[in-house]
Amino acid sequence: MLTENTIAAHPDIPDDRDILVCIFQRGAADGLNALVPYFDSDYYAHRTSIAVPAPDPLDPLNLNNGIPLTNYFDTVPNGYALHPALQLMEQVYLDGNLALVHATGVPHQIRSHFSAQNLIERGVIEKTGPSTGWLGRHLAFSSPATGSAFRAISISGNVPVALGGAIEPLAIDNLNDFGFDQGILDSGYPQVLTDLFRNPIPFSGPAEAALAAMDELQAANIPPVNQPSDAGYPNTVLGGKLLQAAQLIKSNIPVEVVCIDSDGWDHHQNLPTYIGPSLTELAGALRAFYDDMGPTTGMQRITVLVYTEFGRRIKQNGSQGTDHGTASLAYLMGGGVNGGQVISDWPGLDIGQNEDLQITTDLRTVITEMLDKRLGGTDVGIVFPGFTVPTYVNAFI
Repeated sequence: MLTENTIAAHPDIPDDRDILVCIFQRGAADGLNALVPYFDSDYYAHRTSIAVPAPDPLDPLNLNNGIPLTNYFDTVPNGYALHPALQLMEQVYLDGNLALVHATGVPHQIRSHFSAQNLIERGVIEKTGPSTGWLGRHLAFSSPATGSAFRAISISGNVPVALGGAIEPLAIDNLNDFGFDQGILDSGYPQVLTDLFRNPIPFSGPAEAALAAMDELQAANIPPVNQPSDAGYPNTVLGGKLLQAAQLIKSNIPVEVVCIDSDGWDHHQNLPTYIGPSLTELAGALRAFYDDMGPTTGMQRITVLVYTEFGRRIKQNGSQGTDHGTASLAYLMGGGVNGGQVISDWPGLDIGQNEDLQITTDLRTVITEMLDKRLGGTDVGIVFPGFTVPTYVNAFI
């Protein structure tokens, strides 16, 4: 755990830059069952057997009901409720460190997972445009705080499209396995590799960055953790990845951006059966990270963004699941988040000729506000070419 005396970010990172932890829910997460608009009767009309029950003021301990985030005793109900599997996030919301952006996304009109992920990570709505990613372009625009090889890291084994364009981003699957054992170090082989991959050898840049990162990680001497649960994290894939993010942030390595993939969100069948475990993993990992960093300490300089490539249809399908749609839900967590609110210009769920939840808050608006207010400023024309930012949605302090 961090203590009150622990620096939340490396001292060389400017005070106006948070550490960004970016989690991509791959598979198109269903936002309507994660954050339930129980005030909208059409939600229950179109999801007759997969809907999350509305909060029950007479039985608030019913674990099958939604968890109310707004006053459901209002004369005119306008409430949203968390899926019961997200119960661990309720306190983060009440602490004012969690905001939820509903009916959001990037209006790219694509329903193919791979193509949609490519577009949203590039921050564009057409296949034309820059091949680099929105986050990579932001990092290229803003000068590095330090010369660390760990400025931008993906803890998913590959560099995501969003980081494309950043200078030599790292991709590490497991910190414990990244580096050379003592026998190889003693043999002098790392120096052979360093000499071999000097310019102008092809791929010298990535190779030199990887070798520098190994040296930096070895010097940091981060204690290994055998199981995430040993450090208070759930023994899940996402729990293990967020634990590693926490280890880096708490070390003397000046990491600025951590990207993480969360897989398994394509719930075409039996949504109630499968979304519960997915949301439980998400909530458990996020809450463990939040508690580890400290609500009043480390989280004051950390912003967590959770987003997905597109949402799901309003109406359930014949397999008790939901098909590919448009808008979904984004999560914002951190001390700089204007939390304790649901940000949504609710479009309604009267499907008419269109079974999609309509996008009313462009996710690029939220991200631009985040980059501007929490990550040292940005140039929207570079990060999101062709996009004109409307008024900010008051998602960040």
